[in-house]
Amino acid sequence: MLVAPRQACAHLRETPTWGWAFLIAVVFGMLASLALVPALHHAIEASLPAQIAATPSIAKLPPAEQQKAVARIVAVQSIALNVTWLASLVIVPIIALVQTLVMLVASRLGGGDGTFRRLWALALNVQVAGSIGGLILAAIVLLRGPASFTDPAQIQAVLPNLGTIVPGAPRVIGAFLGALNVAAIWQAALLGTGMIVTARAARPAAWSAAAVMLLSLGVFAAIGAAARPHAG
Repeated sequence: MLVAPRQACAHLRETPTWGWAFLIAVVFGMLASLALVPALHHAIEASLPAQIAATPSIAKLPPAEQQKAVARIVAVQSIALNVTWLASLVIVPIIALVQTLVMLVASRLGGGDGTFRRLWALALNVQVAGSIGGLILAAIVLLRGPASFTDPAQIQAVLPNLGTIVPGAPRVIGAFLGALNVAAIWQAALLGTGMIVTARAARPAAWSAAAVMLLSLGVFAAIGAAARPHAG
């Protein structure tokens, strides 16, 4: 799938296997999450108190109560980080399921013959590419050191992404473009190719579905950035 995607997708059409791909994606995801914990701890401790204090419900409290509330929330966030590596067990199949359903619709619209089994196998095999992207991100973060990050958004931005072409963009736009990194684009290309080969969907439908899945990452990132309190 990584070095000869068309051949891999043709094989999945005939033999839709996904067990090893699921295992690799989960294990790689766990390793990447564990490697990112120190940097996330530092970034949260540096940015979260000011963000929490900027929320209306906290800002109206007396100073002493503000400090207690901020300390409690930061402590909970720190504890949650220590178990985030387990999230891959749930995140990988959920993402694969959503991708499978989108590809099924695209296959029908594009005159393809994709089945749930074939497209589920395709989605999980493509997840391996995403998990490799996570390992690369973790390696870059480790090389730079945890102290280099004062905001969680800075961690995701270490992978080359479309945000680099619009430096100084507003926070929401920057989050949207930042989510469209090389790993996400690589996965979208593999999904588009897979729909054409594995499901025999028409190219316009296949690439449109791949683009929708890619852009949805940016939309969710932008929503998260808009909802996050801004201390500045």
